Amino acid sequence: MKIDISVLGKAQQQWASVNRCKHRHTYTDHPSCLERERPDMLMKSPGLKAPKGTKASAVEDSVLEAVRTILAKGPRTLKAVSVLLDRSEATVQEAVSILASRGYNVVVANEAVELADEVAPGAEEPLIIHPLANYQDFRTFGVCGDNHLGSKHERLDVLNTLYDVYEDEGITDVFNTGNWIEGEARFNKYDINVYGMDRQLDYFIENYPERPGITTHFVAGDDHEGWYQQREQVEIGKYAELRAKDQGRDDLHYLGYMEADIELRQPEGSSIMKVMHPGGGSAYALSYAAQKIVESFQGGEKPHVLLYGHYHKFDYNYAREVHCVGTGCTVDQSLFMRKNKIQAHVGGCVVRIAQAPDGTITRFQCEWLPFYDKGFYRNGRTVA
Repeated sequence: MKIDISVLGKAQQQWASVNRCKHRHTYTDHPSCLERERPDMLMKSPGLKAPKGTKASAVEDSVLEAVRTILAKGPRTLKAVSVLLDRSEATVQEAVSILASRGYNVVVANEAVELADEVAPGAEEPLIIHPLANYQDFRTFGVCGDNHLGSKHERLDVLNTLYDVYEDEGITDVFNTGNWIEGEARFNKYDINVYGMDRQLDYFIENYPERPGITTHFVAGDDHEGWYQQREQVEIGKYAELRAKDQGRDDLHYLGYMEADIELRQPEGSSIMKVMHPGGGSAYALSYAAQKIVESFQGGEKPHVLLYGHYHKFDYNYAREVHCVGTGCTVDQSLFMRKNKIQAHVGGCVVRIAQAPDGTITRFQCEWLPFYDKGFYRNGRTVA
């Protein structure tokens, strides 16, 4: 079957023009690959929760909820769902398209559709950073993570100051290693200021720093924001990006679930920088977690740079010739952390990388911007 790209919505057409199939061509050039590899992109997208200026969906809310409930229980063909609901397959197809456009994790396989609670880690394609004119010049990024917005322990003062520094230094790309909201679980319910998935996301969108010319590229962790994903069957990072765009923010760019690769291109080659939100508890030695992560990479999968969050620690080490940076946090120590003897390294980083024409990293600088507990600044121990 020949796919007509022009029938897709504008967002899908733009996606097809910049993303590549396994043959390394864009999906616009190879539409047949789009049908085989990404059938979900063929679904018409009305946008996040009926965007302004578009016609309301012809599918009733009750039908949407019924389709969502059925698909949440396991894979079903469109025909099976239409029989169960006594609706046409076209109506069921439209309902599935709407659910996908609103951030639900719609998975299509073997003619069956389901709302899955697992999301394939990583991004479809590495984000490409364009070549520098001279390998002796530095490429500079802002790096932070573990912001936990919505927590009583959040440090918006730190996060905003980091972005002030990034803006002042002309940085245009900031990489966030995950846990940008607090999420909700049994053990943190007394540490939360904002309750509910949509409310926490709106709080994140309203309060996460926005600076002219800066784009924040973020991964989603499988904890904190990931708890909502597991309960609500929503791809939380994608949903956050869609919700941000719906509220007029185009500077928040979702990279992928748990990890994503960034290609640092040069004229004759490239290096890979992995942005990651791993799991597990903190170790006695700051470098231990990064060392074990790098050791675990299979042959050919090892990146050249690893930016990792989760542990609320800053660290730099060079395990197996990988530049590993623990990105710290912008949240104070919680009761849970204190109980488990986990220190919070509050702050963020500026990373500078120089490369040879073949992509080899020739120089690597990591600058840590430390901050301290709120009492330190209340006592006047800071420069005006």
